[in-house]
Amino acid sequence: MAYKKLKIPDPDLKTHIPSILGKDWVFIFEYDVDFNKQHFEIAMSNIVKQPNINSTVIIRADILIENQYDENKGDTMFKSKLINDFPKEDGLLYRDISDLEIRKPNIDMDLKLKIEIVRRIIPRNPFKDFIINQTCIILSGDNSLLVIYSPHINHQDETPYYLPPVKSIGILYHKSKISIHYLPYIREELVNMASSERPIRIALRLLQTSIKHSKGVKDGYEKRVIHDLVVPKIEFQNRYISLKQKYSVDLVNNWVEKTPATKHVFEDLAIAAFLIEYWIIKGFKKEEFEFRDLGCGNGLLVYILIMEGYKGKGIDARERKSWSIYPKEVRDNLLEQIIVPEVILQPHPALGVNITREFKNGDNILTSNELLNSPDVCTSFQKNTFIIGNHSDELTCWIPLFGHPFLVIPCCSHALNGDKVRYPPINRKNVSTYGSLVDHVEKIAQMTGWLVEKEMLRIPSTRNAAIMSNKNILKESEDISTTRKLDIIALEGGAEKWVENSLKLRSSNPRNH
Repeated sequence: MAYKKLKIPDPDLKTHIPSILGKDWVFIFEYDVDFNKQHFEIAMSNIVKQPNINSTVIIRADILIENQYDENKGDTMFKSKLINDFPKEDGLLYRDISDLEIRKPNIDMDLKLKIEIVRRIIPRNPFKDFIINQTCIILSGDNSLLVIYSPHINHQDETPYYLPPVKSIGILYHKSKISIHYLPYIREELVNMASSERPIRIALRLLQTSIKHSKGVKDGYEKRVIHDLVVPKIEFQNRYISLKQKYSVDLVNNWVEKTPATKHVFEDLAIAAFLIEYWIIKGFKKEEFEFRDLGCGNGLLVYILIMEGYKGKGIDARERKSWSIYPKEVRDNLLEQIIVPEVILQPHPALGVNITREFKNGDNILTSNELLNSPDVCTSFQKNTFIIGNHSDELTCWIPLFGHPFLVIPCCSHALNGDKVRYPPINRKNVSTYGSLVDHVEKIAQMTGWLVEKEMLRIPSTRNAAIMSNKNILKESEDISTTRKLDIIALEGGAEKWVENSLKLRSSNPRNH
């Protein structure tokens, strides 16, 4: 079940009405709601740990301290190792991130302390927006629940862009109403502020988000997509921040393709960040393997990985404009070739004879030996190869069949003969065409013996499912493995048109995703 779109009328400003939290606080907004305290508490507990829900400027929060107070179950105290684990690139902006002292502003309401949290807010661009620590406390009463955010700063002009310039923010559920309150540095300035000014607009956003997510809890919302199952979010995002700082400006400024620069640059930076952290987790050492990016398109992912010290090549049927702008060590590893899997050039092992196969190329005939020996054709890969299929279209379903560890991000649906196809759902109901493709690639991988992992990547694309494996559980001889692959190809309808369709790619206009 998805969140329903929530449209609430902009409430009237309450800045001239005393705040229930006390004389030092300023009352901003209030709204009647139809959910209860428990719904609000569940929603806000999630938002506290995911401040990116409130602001796209924020990428995440790291929980450094969490203390829970419970008269029945006892108190629980937690201190994270993340206190000293954060992006460490030169030029990052910080506001005293060694300050871990919990801040508790005074309030007039009779509420009991339930949870204390110190979180470190990591902005999406910490070279522009400051990383800060912030206290979040949750206090509870009979029909009230109050969440207070207090940034660890001492002056109004130290406030990062993504926060309102106040000492504390209070979000209160009280008697079926949600209200927003600010603890200001300069009271008169806030009391006389117009509704169009940014601190007031932030307050409205906080009000709307708290109501929307509380209603979602009441209505039984369940998150449909779960991220960070393979690579932890913190490692991925820290790597992404580092890569973005190194490469994004130059890549965007020197973009030569007709497609949008920012979309491609930030997407491939994120994929590179995921791959690098995946390789680290799985024990792939730079000097012990090479990658092959099949259907590499503009070569951007190849460029990033090579510049990060990895060895590998990108292969595509057509050269792109972008290839010319990369350094020589990258250009030399971008190859204009078609890929013809060696398995379809060989006779079935059961025949027991060496038969030269023939393939149509328009009015001409190509033999398997000609294809195997052509410099314009790639048929196999060296032993220590990791295969990447980044929106590689016709090659998508082939990736698990190459017999090497792989990561594939499906995009457009094609059969093993290169024709477009729509795969039917395997087990799930109401699955999309894209979901059916993802399931089908996973099925082929499993049939080939791969232990599959799946991840919904944090990339700016709706086609963001990644299927990967670094371990094959089948210990088969080469003949048996080849027979298995040929049987799978036969079950998939064969690959008789693959060579012809691949050769056509050389003369067609390249696609961009």
